[in-house]
Amino acid sequence: MLETNDNENTTFQNLWDIMKAVLRGEFVALEAYLKIQEKLIINHLTLQLEELEIEQQEKSRVSRRKEITKIRAEINNIEIKKKIQKINEIKSWFFERINKIDELLARFTKKQREDPNKQNQK
Repeated sequence: MLETNDNENTTFQNLWDIMKAVLRGEFVALEAYLKIQEKLIINHLTLQLEELEIEQQEKSRVSRRKEITKIRAEINNIEIKKKIQKINEIKSWFFERINKIDELLARFTKKQREDPNKQNQK
């Protein structure tokens, strides 16, 4: 994946930017793969659950009922992890945006403090 750069005209900043782009692409590909794997696991568990529920309706067993609750708990854990991850992504997005808003608000209030008469003239 990594090769040496013999070209002396290339700056370290360009190399760094290229490396970031390559790594970003790798992370996107890895994330897509993990999402697909997660969907496959959920689909497999759901199919197992449906089969066990059909068997349970036909002929009830305690061991089968335990297996059904175990599979449901597994599916719920996966769903909870996904929701927690989504909440964390939203939180980080919000805090990134709020910092930018704080900077704008600080500039605005600084201008008002520097020249309070300008506000009254309008």
